[in-house]
Amino acid sequence: MAERREYVILPTAAQATEQYSDIALTGLFNAHVALINSERQAIWQRYNVMLIANAVIFGFLSGGTRSIAEVILGATFGILLCGLWWMISESGWRFFSMEMAAALRFSWSQLDRDANPFEVAMAYEQGRSGGRIYQAAVAVIVLFMAGHLLILLKFLFWG
Repeated sequence: MAERREYVILPTAAQATEQYSDIALTGLFNAHVALINSERQAIWQRYNVMLIANAVIFGFLSGGTRSIAEVILGATFGILLCGLWWMISESGWRFFSMEMAAALRFSWSQLDRDANPFEVAMAYEQGRSGGRIYQAAVAVIVLFMAGHLLILLKFLFWG
């Protein structure tokens, strides 16, 4: 396991008892916060778009009588879409985890580690970025992929 480096914000004033704020490091921390929040939003925006797209495909496949060619095309497209969904989700969560790791390197010399809000978030998820939310998101992708595959197999072998 790689050694965890930390950014420690120390007083810049001549006397350690004075209130201080190191603007550069605080600005850097805020940049990480902004990137984390931006990626969280992007993850769920991409996720929602793919969820709706897959629901539309399921609606198409279940609505009325479809030819075998339409079902094969629709189910194959759904499986490919799920693969892309998985890929962009993994990429987003990986970037999110990298940013979380960078934000966790910040600490304030006069405060507990819990002063860094990302420390609390990681403790809640027991050290995993995303934790159960990530696992549930991946499970939904797998369920959609399995659904498309079952529809495809039904029409190829049992339909």
